[in-house]
Amino acid sequence: MLPPPVHTDCPERIAVNAAGDAAAFVIGPGRAGPGDATGLWHGPLDGQPARIDAVLPDTNLAFAPEGTRFALAVQEEAGSTVIVADPEQQPSAWPRHPLPAFAEQVAWTKAGLIVLAADPGADAASLTSGKPLPGADQDPVVLPLAGGAGFRRLWRVDPDTGDAAPASPADLAVWEFAPMPGGGAIVVASDDPTEAGWYHSRLEQLDAAGGRQRVLLESAWQLSCPAVSPDGRVAACIEGWSSDRGLLAGEVRLLRLDQPGSAPAAVTLPADLDVTWLDWADGGRLWLAGWHHLGTAWGWAEPAADGDALALAGAPAQGRLTVQAESASCLNSRWHPSVVPLADGSALTMRSTPADPPQVVRLRRDGEPAAWTALNAGLAQARRLRVRELRWAGPDGTPIEGLLAEPDDGGAGPRPLVVDIHGGPSLAFHHSWDMTWAELLTAAGYTVLMPNPRGGAGRGQAFGRANLGDPAGAEFADIEAGVAHCAEAGLADPGRVAAIGASYGGYLTAWAIALGGQFRCGVVIAGISDLVSVRGTANNAPFYDYLLQGRPADQPARYLDRSPVTRLSAASSPALILHGREDRCVPVSQAEELYAGLREFGIPAELVCYPREGHQAIEPAHVADQRERIVRWLATHLGAADLEAADLEATL
Repeated sequence: MLPPPVHTDCPERIAVNAAGDAAAFVIGPGRAGPGDATGLWHGPLDGQPARIDAVLPDTNLAFAPEGTRFALAVQEEAGSTVIVADPEQQPSAWPRHPLPAFAEQVAWTKAGLIVLAADPGADAASLTSGKPLPGADQDPVVLPLAGGAGFRRLWRVDPDTGDAAPASPADLAVWEFAPMPGGGAIVVASDDPTEAGWYHSRLEQLDAAGGRQRVLLESAWQLSCPAVSPDGRVAACIEGWSSDRGLLAGEVRLLRLDQPGSAPAAVTLPADLDVTWLDWADGGRLWLAGWHHLGTAWGWAEPAADGDALALAGAPAQGRLTVQAESASCLNSRWHPSVVPLADGSALTMRSTPADPPQVVRLRRDGEPAAWTALNAGLAQARRLRVRELRWAGPDGTPIEGLLAEPDDGGAGPRPLVVDIHGGPSLAFHHSWDMTWAELLTAAGYTVLMPNPRGGAGRGQAFGRANLGDPAGAEFADIEAGVAHCAEAGLADPGRVAAIGASYGGYLTAWAIALGGQFRCGVVIAGISDLVSVRGTANNAPFYDYLLQGRPADQPARYLDRSPVTRLSAASSPALILHGREDRCVPVSQAEELYAGLREFGIPAELVCYPREGHQAIEPAHVADQRERIVRWLATHLGAADLEAADLEATL
């Protein structure tokens, strides 16, 4: 078997205390399982952080309004444990409070803790496994008329006693929240508690007792990241198109809370910036971060009148925008850019590039990032791939960008090419250390193209919505043009091209192998094969309504025409199909349909289903199995790149 992936310590969920002189963060287990650094870290910003416990929270970290304590929560079999950590005490002395729901977000206000938690049986997004949360066993399983998912709701929890009580309406599904000064909250919410309900959520204001106060914003698109100015007079959120909950990258909307019914104002942004995160700081400064071309960007909007957040929400808005672009990933989670503001105008984030492994750094406007952590020693020197930016034109002249990873072994090209197609589609490849398939495949001798076709993030909303109504159309042509560009530049062997992709990337990979042509084989991971059946069985049906601009009854020809299973023929290419048995975002039946269709035409295909897994493989043994199967499949159907078959065991 292949060795496990190189272990990388990725700090995330960074939080800073109220005094601004210390911070905490989490290092997760990684794809190969826990490492020595896995757990909870804390330290002074003018010194070095240290690991203080092995606990792995399922929420953010939330510091108290004063002092050293911070809150977090861990999901367990029947609910959660809310933990009040104190770096000045031993972990055994930390208070632990049970909560009969699955905690996902925590805030610490002057009145105590507010916890967003999902009821047993609630749906889960693709980014968090796509498996429903545990619930009461039923035999038989009966879905009520209103749907079978549990609600997400707010809870008030006393950090000292653990007393807990619901703090939002029982019939309101709360997806995100921001506490308001003096009580109450701004929430992204819907009436439908299923994952499908998130696509039609709205921005609401709840009063201090947890009751509905008013609807602030309804949108034809999606909403995320609510935030409230320190004076409580302006609310902000992000509005835009997103394929998945947790991936929204869009535009900033501001709403005056002191003028009910006022129209939302917009922060004027660069056309090529998609905002993924925002938060207010003292003085009326609204911090933001997002995707920007092949990197990320961060900065702030501030009112022209010092300290008055209302100036930003005026008509017209009166403010100044400061944005710093980075040819790097600046993240506080795996999925979207964000930073943690500090009082002096700097910010903390987890930063990485293809050549620089993750560190918590301090970002300064027009300055070099300064590392706070000293993680991942020796990894940069051991990496054996090099990454360059590529640019080419789509068939209609649209500028397209991507990254190309090549083995850093001094070998000559052109090499066989594997096209890694990103998921979402509301995602994008960017300069980052995390290059899962590129690292594996360049070690096996392949060149890897990571294209960002139209429909992805980092180029503005028009570009991000350019594939709606046209799945596998112009976006796939953009990918084909990228392959042609690599061949013409002598970077790839045009006779040996394969595709690999997960989720929506799996859909486009299934499309590629169904058509055959230049793609000699493919690896389809959690991919869509039948747009009609997936819409009826997945937990996110509205995604397909946006993507195809209607239900199957509205667009029957489009649903059939753009389904890979309807394009299978004797000319299709072989496929390795990998799928989690418990996936509710893209049910395993999609893999079974593709496998059966390929076999019917006599096309080589292998279907591997992983028990207990959802939309991503998590268990280290399953991760290792996927890696080995992928390398062997490509060696068989594309040709081992510069390797003899016996050498595959030594790859990596």
